[in-house]
Amino acid sequence: MKFIKKIGKKLGIIPDNKTDEIMDERSKIKMNMTKSLNSIGFSEDEIQEVLSILTKCEQDVQKIKDEMIGTNINNDFAVEITQQKLNEIRKLELETANNIKNKISEIKQRKSL
Repeated sequence: MKFIKKIGKKLGIIPDNKTDEIMDERSKIKMNMTKSLNSIGFSEDEIQEVLSILTKCEQDVQKIKDEMIGTNINNDFAVEITQQKLNEIRKLELETANNIKNKISEIKQRKSL
């Protein structure tokens, strides 16, 4: 089915959908992380501990994006607001990456890996 979608997109029959692409990419990241953690001996519960950090980040980013809805309408400070929100998202992503590393280290220490 993916092959047919790719051909359809190339021919312009099926429009590009960035949301679907983003969701696919997120899904791939989670699957790769799950495989990596599973390969070093993490249990399903431990993997969920790590993935819950990523899920929380996704939810927090969505809240920030929701706050931006309508900021460009009759607003002289739309660029500044957008830049501020993008900075918040970047900060959140960096914190999440750090939290994931820390959680993995914590679980490894518990398991003595």
